[in-house]
Amino acid sequence: MAYPKAFEPEQGYKYHLLCRHPEYNGREWEHCDHARDLADKNYLLEEYRMAYDGFEIKAFQVPRKYWEE
Repeated sequence: MAYPKAFEPEQGYKYHLLCRHPEYNGREWEHCDHARDLADKNYLLEEYRMAYDGFEIKAFQVPRKYWEE
């Protein structure tokens, strides 16, 4: 998977959440939020999917060097 153009992971976070609107084909993924662990990631994905109905939301693991604060 290609990283978004503005990919700058924050120190201490394990997951990076991205979003985009499917109507805009070819549009880049945009930063949405960060999550510290799997439970946090799942909670945020559920909340963003409810709040931004119609948007594509996905998460991926950032490189291990960013996990520790």
